[in-house]
Amino acid sequence: MSRQETSPGGPHDVQRYFGQHARAYAVSERHARGSDLGRLLDALDPQPGQAALDLATGPGHVALRLAERGLKVTAADLTPEMLAVARAAEQERPLPQPIAWIEADAAQLPCPDGQFDAVVCRRAAHHFPDLPRVLRESRRVLKPGGRLAVSDMTAPAASMDALNEVERLRDRSHAQAQTVDQWIGHLLDAGFGLQWVELTVEPMTREEWLAPVAPDSPEGQAAFERMDRWPEAVRQALYCDDTFLKYRVLLVGVRR
Repeated sequence: MSRQETSPGGPHDVQRYFGQHARAYAVSERHARGSDLGRLLDALDPQPGQAALDLATGPGHVALRLAERGLKVTAADLTPEMLAVARAAEQERPLPQPIAWIEADAAQLPCPDGQFDAVVCRRAAHHFPDLPRVLRESRRVLKPGGRLAVSDMTAPAASMDALNEVERLRDRSHAQAQTVDQWIGHLLDAGFGLQWVELTVEPMTREEWLAPVAPDSPEGQAAFERMDRWPEAVRQALYCDDTFLKYRVLLVGVRR
């Protein structure tokens, strides 16, 4: 995650939240086997022998899948506890070659220009307080023609403010989710050509959305109380038959 101080909670909140919940993210079925993981890799189409960076790797789900496909993988994250559980997971899998795990800021990568054929970022970009800077940094470390693949939460524009508010109540390290149009604009501004855009909607209970935060925690109670006061227009966009709708956007851009 990024260390920029403009985030609602700042870097210490990122490390505190993910340090506390590192093991929960490691064993989460939705994170380890969520449908966006396979679709993200299919859209990126990584090839054996290529060099790839998994940005904000968390418990390493993407990095491990890339390594299993024969790529030379570097995985970066700001939270030491996340890197620890990721390294432990690597020890349980036979891989063609080891993964390089680095503690690093997404906005200040300790990597040379043009090092990677691919950069991947899954379910983490909403924690970056300066997303344009992270995208420029991702472009810097890509080879010409290299590709960036992103999967992240989103929502219809009219309900985005409401979603961002409850996400911050749930998790102080949340910075800002982006609409699909905002994502496209950020990628183009950072010097990427757009190759793929896909929007998916995953129904889930409010408790499943809240996890790994407990419903009876102060954060969980505050989020649920605010959701109960959402105006009808927001509820129509983010609920269907009392089931929460989790929107995700998948994008692939090529370094121009």
